[in-house]
Amino acid sequence: MQPAYLISGTDRAKIEAAVSRLRDRAEREGGPGSLETFADDRGGAPDPEELVASLPAMSLTASRRYLLAEEVWRWNAKALELITGALGSLPEDLTVVLVAGLEADASGADRGRAKRAIAKLEAAVKAAGGRHIECAAPRARDLPGWLADEAARRGFELSPEAARLLVERLGESTARLASELDRLAIWAEPEARVELEDLESMIADTSEEVVWTLSDAIVAGDVATASRVADSLTSQGEALTPLVY
Repeated sequence: MQPAYLISGTDRAKIEAAVSRLRDRAEREGGPGSLETFADDRGGAPDPEELVASLPAMSLTASRRYLLAEEVWRWNAKALELITGALGSLPEDLTVVLVAGLEADASGADRGRAKRAIAKLEAAVKAAGGRHIECAAPRARDLPGWLADEAARRGFELSPEAARLLVERLGESTARLASELDRLAIWAEPEARVELEDLESMIADTSEEVVWTLSDAIVAGDVATASRVADSLTSQGEALTPLVY
């Protein structure tokens, strides 16, 4: 493991997979307490001072500590200065992971802000002997091909027509599309081919408040959306037991 990583881009599915691998490794090597996450419950930037204060801490159980900070592209100039300065003197038993994931449909202002923040963080991470991992989402026209490749990686075949329907119904979010592929992988037989007809009665339409929207929000850590959708579903008379499941 290197001392620092910057993971950035618009491919939320790939970013989440990278973070998941990090969590698995941290727990495998040192148990649940070896990874500390810094995030804002409302989706804002994490507290940079809190992160810096945790850098020199020592662990009596884990051989290596991991600090994970999300939404770091939201840091202002003062926060970036504090963080980039701290990355210059990291303890040998520590890995810092900075995640700067941006939605594919982010505004021009957010893209500009993220670009400036990522440039500063990239320079500091590389100076510390770390690595910048870029996860660019495929273009809209390339999403059906991306879906077919991801389906094959999950052990089943997705027809071109079915792939196009998924993009049409679910949008361009790779995280949401990947979640739907995971669900299809459970349903489909190994090496089976999923056709357009198979999807018609299965996939969740974005125009409706559905249980899958709730589960996606929970997986993404989106507290506000999860609470809103849960309230909407229960008010519509949705049974509690399936929601809990």
